[in-house]
Amino acid sequence: MFTIASDYRYLLGESNFAIFTIQMSRMAQKSKGQTESFSPKQHKRATIFYWLCATFPLYFVGALLLFQSEDNLPPVAMLDNPPELLASVIIADDGETELGRYWKINRTSVEYRKISPNVTDALIATEDERFHEHSGVDFRAVGRAIINVGGAGGASTITQQLAKQLYTLQLRERQELARLNSENVEEAPGRIGRMWGRLNEKVRENIIATRLEARFTKEEIITMYLNQFDFLYNAVGISNASKVYFNKKPIQLKKEEAAMLVGMCKNPALYNPYTFKIKNYRLSLARNKEVSPESITEAEIADARASDSLRALTRRNQVLKQWLKNSDEGNEALRQKLTQEEYDILSKKPLITNYQIVDHKRGIAPYFRESLRNEVTNLLSSKNPDGSLMYKREDGLPYDIYRDGLRIYTTLNADMQAHAEYAMERHLKETLQPQFDKNNKSAKNWPFSNSLSDDEVKSILNSSMRRSDRYRNLSSSGLSDDEIKLVFNEPVQMRVFSWDGEKDTLMSPMDSMRYYKSFLQAGLISIEPSTGFVKAWVGGANIDHFAYDHVRLGKRQVGSTIKPFVYAAGVTMNVIKPGLVIPNISYCVDLYDPSGNPDGQWCPRNSDGSKAGGTISIQKGLSMSNNRVAVYVMKQMGALAGPKTVAKLMRDMDIELRDLDVVPAMCLGSMDLSLYELVGAQSTFVNKGIFNKPTSILRIEDRSGHVIYSAKSITKEAMNENVAYTILKMMKGVVQGGTASRLRGGSDYGNIPYPTAAKTGTTQNNSDGWFVGLTPDLATGVWVGAEDRGVRFRSTDQGQGARTALPIYGYYMNKIYKDPKIAISTTDFEAPKNFDNSVFNLTGEIIEIQESDSLGIIPPEISF
Repeated sequence: MFTIASDYRYLLGESNFAIFTIQMSRMAQKSKGQTESFSPKQHKRATIFYWLCATFPLYFVGALLLFQSEDNLPPVAMLDNPPELLASVIIADDGETELGRYWKINRTSVEYRKISPNVTDALIATEDERFHEHSGVDFRAVGRAIINVGGAGGASTITQQLAKQLYTLQLRERQELARLNSENVEEAPGRIGRMWGRLNEKVRENIIATRLEARFTKEEIITMYLNQFDFLYNAVGISNASKVYFNKKPIQLKKEEAAMLVGMCKNPALYNPYTFKIKNYRLSLARNKEVSPESITEAEIADARASDSLRALTRRNQVLKQWLKNSDEGNEALRQKLTQEEYDILSKKPLITNYQIVDHKRGIAPYFRESLRNEVTNLLSSKNPDGSLMYKREDGLPYDIYRDGLRIYTTLNADMQAHAEYAMERHLKETLQPQFDKNNKSAKNWPFSNSLSDDEVKSILNSSMRRSDRYRNLSSSGLSDDEIKLVFNEPVQMRVFSWDGEKDTLMSPMDSMRYYKSFLQAGLISIEPSTGFVKAWVGGANIDHFAYDHVRLGKRQVGSTIKPFVYAAGVTMNVIKPGLVIPNISYCVDLYDPSGNPDGQWCPRNSDGSKAGGTISIQKGLSMSNNRVAVYVMKQMGALAGPKTVAKLMRDMDIELRDLDVVPAMCLGSMDLSLYELVGAQSTFVNKGIFNKPTSILRIEDRSGHVIYSAKSITKEAMNENVAYTILKMMKGVVQGGTASRLRGGSDYGNIPYPTAAKTGTTQNNSDGWFVGLTPDLATGVWVGAEDRGVRFRSTDQGQGARTALPIYGYYMNKIYKDPKIAISTTDFEAPKNFDNSVFNLTGEIIEIQESDSLGIIPPEISF
């Protein structure tokens, strides 16, 4: 009670109270002439009655102030640190480029010095002329509002409006949410209840305003107000509003632009300069007139749109007029005056915006940002062995990426990312998808392969239906499975994806699922081998329509891209050398059960159907992706030792294989891996056998710039550097004359003359196409396939990785090499000191296996 009473005395300072009294005295003087005929006694009674009536609002408000409970006011500690829901910003590797944000309310604070004086001047002139004179409540404005019953404008100061933003509106939302969540939902308050509630809110705002004024400077208050205001369309705060409506920083706003944004402070929905461009006037007018949308004419729509656009323009000019008025009156609060000449010019300007769509998914690297969201969330919730939070705020609470204004510095290169997104879109849109559609248009159960039965296709579609949000919503509303299926087969209006832009169509949800499954998807990731830093990440064709990330989440059969690891194991075991020439025949591997008992043989055939005959070197076997040679290597390592050696090697590169995958058939890539795992492991060949765990985060800072997390490299020696370089040199043959020789060709994506090691991959039935390209600075992997493995090219000629995935890499790297800002190396890979090149000399000598049986052993790593 004492605290509020003190606020009340502070509220009614001498100067303010005097102003208010003068306002009332003037009204008394006006009525004096009408009381001359009264007797002195009657005049005295009338005067007393008049003053009681005139000052009643003051006494009434004063009583409300005195009896306001502290329970309904924010704690003093909260006033010292006003709550802000700040978006966390994701920043590229240059430390400046913004990739996107995580937010529930898209707000980012900006300092006073980074806001154009045009904004603060327009705001003060329009909303609070005596901002620098009052202590939170402007009693001259209050008196005017009471006398004119609100007809001469409102009385809220900027500080009071800030109090409303910070506390009143949030309290109102919490109370309404509590009412709706109550077991016995109460009826919404009536008109009298709402008026009484608003009056109490107004009183609290006055108290909070005075307390804010006592704690913060005027600059801090106006900055908080501008950072808190919701300008709509995901533009909370002046920084975001400048970006959304003008694609500028707040310091760059011109006078007419500042006036437009300040004009929205009165009512951002009514005076919004963008709404009239996107509003569905046909439907809106039809609802207002209670007629069918078809009966609304184009002329009516044009008139309504013109009226709305004029409203925003008129409001902007009102702000300019107030600015001019305050300038002429010499308002010292203004840092920049507006002249009559400027007003005449600016008020005639059309309302021009440069609207930028803002949401979580917009912007560069959306799949990367979604993966990063989970990584950061898990990181900030990690705990010490004693159960305490590893990273926490000063108040002991965990960090929240949606409200704590974190700055997340990442390893991603914005230029590389742009080139990667371009490369994927170009190949899928211009070449691959048209070829795929032509290849599959005659399929009996489009877009699925003819090898799938009708029941299999039906099962795939039903499974997709049950995983959809639409199904879950219908199911939760009580519909049976049969009823839901009827809904899914009923055509409805919808907007669907196409490579020529979204299109509106009439389609059943079931047909839309079939339609979306006809699109080829792709993933791309680039990693810097020397650090493990992720430099580019494209998880799919379009995150709005295909949200699944094919870099980290998607795991598909890797095919021949596994062979470099198999050959590395063979070189490590000293059972092969690159120059070894062997018969080009089919080989079989004796199989054994876990106890070591014979269990038959495994005798695969070459995937391309080529005939056996002649001889082939181990090196050429890798460059041409010859399955017979890969099986030979596995045979030489042993039916048990070979798979275990490969599994151990991959485990050292952060890839844990299932027991079912650790079999001789693994030499042909029978296991499912993610692009993220595969490229991270392949980077080891470039980094002299040292595996660097892929890293996306450099550091995380809190809103004050304090570092709360710094990345620590996780490295491990996975293989001897001579083994790594041997495989790397063998993989160069894939480009020089093997399955990736298209990179040297004359196509739009070819003509890359610089040293490149690579491996192509194609899986069973052409369901997946892979390509991994290695340079001294960059390891890049590309995967291409459909959502379902049953949707695929009919032939290996069209479905192989060299045709589906390699061109994306080619388009990407051509851009990289031509970009002076990236400056990627064009030199060759560095060989280890004393490397023995003689291992590449052709020889027909068959290397004997190290044990007499065909199980093999896992030997220690060898050196050349």
